[in-house]
Amino acid sequence: MRNAHWCRILLCLVGLILGTLTAGGQVMKLTRWDLPTTNALPYGIAIAPDGKVYFTEFTLNRIGQLDPVANEIRERQVGEGPAGLVLGETGSVYFTLSQENALELLVFVGGGAKWSLPTPGAWPEVLVAAPTGPGQVNLWLNERNSNRIARFAPAQISVTLPYILSPPTPVAPSEIEITPVVSVVVPAVYPGNPLLPPPIALLVPTTSGPFTEWQSMITDRYLERVAVAPDGRVWFTQGVAPLSVLDPSSNTVLLYGIPSGTAALGITVGPDGGVWFTDTNRPAIGLLDPATADVRLWPIPGGCQPFALVPDPVGNVWFTDREADAVGRLSPARNEITLYGLPAGTHPLFLVLDEVGNVWFTAERGNFVGKLSIVPVLGPPPTLPTAGAFQFLSYGLSQIGNRASGSITYLYDGSAGLPVWISVDVLRNGAVLPGFVSTPVRVEGAGAGTVAVSVEYRGPSPVTSDEVRFVVALLPGGPPFATQRMDFATTWTP
Repeated sequence: MRNAHWCRILLCLVGLILGTLTAGGQVMKLTRWDLPTTNALPYGIAIAPDGKVYFTEFTLNRIGQLDPVANEIRERQVGEGPAGLVLGETGSVYFTLSQENALELLVFVGGGAKWSLPTPGAWPEVLVAAPTGPGQVNLWLNERNSNRIARFAPAQISVTLPYILSPPTPVAPSEIEITPVVSVVVPAVYPGNPLLPPPIALLVPTTSGPFTEWQSMITDRYLERVAVAPDGRVWFTQGVAPLSVLDPSSNTVLLYGIPSGTAALGITVGPDGGVWFTDTNRPAIGLLDPATADVRLWPIPGGCQPFALVPDPVGNVWFTDREADAVGRLSPARNEITLYGLPAGTHPLFLVLDEVGNVWFTAERGNFVGKLSIVPVLGPPPTLPTAGAFQFLSYGLSQIGNRASGSITYLYDGSAGLPVWISVDVLRNGAVLPGFVSTPVRVEGAGAGTVAVSVEYRGPSPVTSDEVRFVVALLPGGPPFATQRMDFATTWTP
């Protein structure tokens, strides 16, 4: 689909080995569902509200649907070269057809529709949704070969309505645990000059049917990716060319210079308007502040080809490194990069986060859909109860950003009194850290049970812990009559 950005394997391995393993990194479980047909080249990925995962299979001309609960994959045949995709309403999928120069809609259990792009040989690739109201379709895409940005906004869509239910293929998932390599990295800072605004140009659009196209001023570079900002503007990358942003309301484009030697590929815009991008030359993760034109670049230890990236709700940025076979997380508040090495030959491409923080991605050469999830730290095996005691049979806790949640399984004979309340303290060097809030959980009766517990950090700046303590008391916040400590070395971010 594109010329591979090759880098020396030795350089990648040396960089990973030199990374410093720290307590801030949590072990992740990789769950993989191998695709039914080899060499499918899975590419785009999206998650539906019901938890089903949709993905494109570029070489097989198929759209796949993974049910991770039933461990089944269903597939539908589509046009040539499906690449980027987004989910529509009521089980529909929109996707680009790179080799067919078209955009297609598929109702996964029904019919669909197809629209050819106005510009021949455009090679549409990435697709981004920017809904403008209920029932309205507003999609943005890059035309990689024709150096254009396109908007797809049909007035109405007619589809055929046969009922087509593809037969499922059972897929047994496999699981491995991945220990992270965590490195502190110092970003290179390139100050902008707010007194010199970025160059501005007028781009006259052309409209043909549901498509409106804007031709980039830079015509000797591929137009790689697009991202829609909260203000409705559309950012795009063109390799070593400046980062550009199109204002479709005025048909103007601003060009923001990037440091010499930077080759921007992936791009996304955070909720605060900061523009994140991948630099495949250094390699690094970059951040542009549009207000000041400042650029920061965090080098990726052992990086080769950072491909795609997505911010999480607590200020981190997750990314894939295609050639290094890794998924990474940049924590800019700590200047820390955490790398999760994948099996050799995986080549992760696009990634999405689900509602609970799991990272889903397509593995181009590994030929699977993968999920990375945090492995909870479990306590020791159950012990025999003693008279009058509150027994912690098992316990675990996992943390993302400023919040940790988990569960406790217990056995209690009720002799100390009822009800009892269970909460969580966060410790460092044996002392309770300030700024944490844990709502006590009420236990009404004696016997065995399981409760969900959580703790949230509300302090002003990052803080590190080395333990947590589960506390059982007769009154919320009262003196404990049973406790259990667990190692929990991590960093909490506001």
